[in-house]
Amino acid sequence: MFSLQYLILMLLGINCNAFLLDDDSVTNLLALLQTEKEARGQLESAIVSLRGDIAKANSKHQSSQCQCPASKAVAFSATLTHDISSFGTDQPIIYDKIITNVGGAYDNRHGAFRAPVSGTYKFSFSVLQGTSRMYIAVELVRNGSPIGRVRTGDYQYYAVGTNIVNVHLDAGDDVWVQHQDYIGSGMTVQAKGGGYSLFTGHLVKAD
Repeated sequence: MFSLQYLILMLLGINCNAFLLDDDSVTNLLALLQTEKEARGQLESAIVSLRGDIAKANSKHQSSQCQCPASKAVAFSATLTHDISSFGTDQPIIYDKIITNVGGAYDNRHGAFRAPVSGTYKFSFSVLQGTSRMYIAVELVRNGSPIGRVRTGDYQYYAVGTNIVNVHLDAGDDVWVQHQDYIGSGMTVQAKGGGYSLFTGHLVKAD
């Protein structure tokens, strides 16, 4: 009949004829094996937990992004189809007719673009002025803070003012065009059938 020491040596692949273990050595070896088993179990549990945390983080990141097209393209163009006059302070200019709105980020009810993802964007905005007053001034704003301005006018002659701005936006930032304070408050931004007063933008590169 095999002794306990002999069986352990066989399980461990050790030459049983090489040496024998005393009772203390067997006890210590068994204790070490149990400790190793417990440590391995804890490590496997930690790996499972870590994988769960990674999956939750990825899910949270995905849900924070917009439901954009698979191409991730974001681009819009809109034009003004009716004259706007008698401006108030910081009155938004609502470019009402959508030419293109890939990604659905431009709202023609309020004239505002909301960034669906964080990244670098390029905007262009223009106004057509043609009244007897000297000029009109408008500005492009991000969350209410100016990031670009246009001032245009030539008394009774028509004049178009245009500006282009590259800017970094965080997801959820709003961008729109508005009248600048009371400058040229008696002016009129003219439509002339559309195509002159424009607001456009697109995502250059997402973060």
